[in-house]
Amino acid sequence: MRPPLEPGSEELRALFPGTERHTYVDTASYGLPPQATIAALEQALSAWSGGEADWRADWDLAGDACRSLFARLVHADEGEIALMPAVSVGAGLVAASLRAGDEVVVPDDEFRSILFPLLSASAAWGASIRRVPFERLADEIGPRTTLVATSHVRSNGGAVQDLEAVGAAARRHGARVLVDATHSAGVLDVDVGAFPVDYLVAAAYKHLLCPRGVAFLYAAEEVVDSLPPIASSWRSAADPYGGYYGGDLTDLAPGAARYDVSLAWHAWAGARESLTLLAELDATARQDWSVGLATACAEALGVTPTGSSLVGFAVGDPAATRRALESAGVVASFPRGGARLSFHVYNDRADVEAAVAACGPHVSR
Repeated sequence: MRPPLEPGSEELRALFPGTERHTYVDTASYGLPPQATIAALEQALSAWSGGEADWRADWDLAGDACRSLFARLVHADEGEIALMPAVSVGAGLVAASLRAGDEVVVPDDEFRSILFPLLSASAAWGASIRRVPFERLADEIGPRTTLVATSHVRSNGGAVQDLEAVGAAARRHGARVLVDATHSAGVLDVDVGAFPVDYLVAAAYKHLLCPRGVAFLYAAEEVVDSLPPIASSWRSAADPYGGYYGGDLTDLAPGAARYDVSLAWHAWAGARESLTLLAELDATARQDWSVGLATACAEALGVTPTGSSLVGFAVGDPAATRRALESAGVVASFPRGGARLSFHVYNDRADVEAAVAACGPHVSR
């Protein structure tokens, strides 16, 4: 057994080949895979091409291992975790539970994978959607509110929602809470019981460092049976390998597994390795290191830190900023024209220095 790994250490960075090629500060677009994940994908493809795989043992059961690992990362019980292909599918299940007269409160400019399923529920069943400022979300929850839906960390700038305040306000008014943790899970110490939230969704290809096609839905034990299982399949059965035909809804698995989708096998085989690595790292150390790098970067650039692992800021000339970053070998992104830098456990202080040197002259203050 290897000694404990520390975020930012040479030992940990050596597990990520991408860190050797350039300064990668774009985890908010997609996370770098550890070498073990790459090896698992290559092995899966080789076994597939050779017709040598046992699909159940080699690939499908990886999903159940991922369920357990994700549950650990968000301090949940594995019976509260469903296996999803994308955030919008989990959000769609929550949206499908809405009815005429329900009020949903969402922040202005919410990410569309959360927003669009809710808007569809409004169009189909007459639920009311009320958009409010992100920073005032908790204050806007009222006695008519049925559901509150929000990102934990906003992908377009890194602002962090006060989920404790949102959860407390929702409880006072009998509303449920849906959170998109795509840009917090894997970096921040997400604790679903401490906030509290009823439903949480997360795409795993960003800060959870998994292949794309892996996502999760958390449904708290108290509400785990509250969603219509409209996307369920053979994989959602209590005994998914015991039969594939016929039956009725009484055959569904207990708990959140009743919402499982049929898995994109190879992605989940890789995800098992990424989540295993993240689960090895101390949660507080993961958060302190990644947020600490982002904070140091923001302060060096003269912009306000967000409290997350993301830093977003306006630049005078986006095209010139892109060229400066490319010339310096720094990989970042430009949602809506402004620059966005995002840090993770495989980054170090040299990455901060390289990003600041490339971006600094272009920041609009």
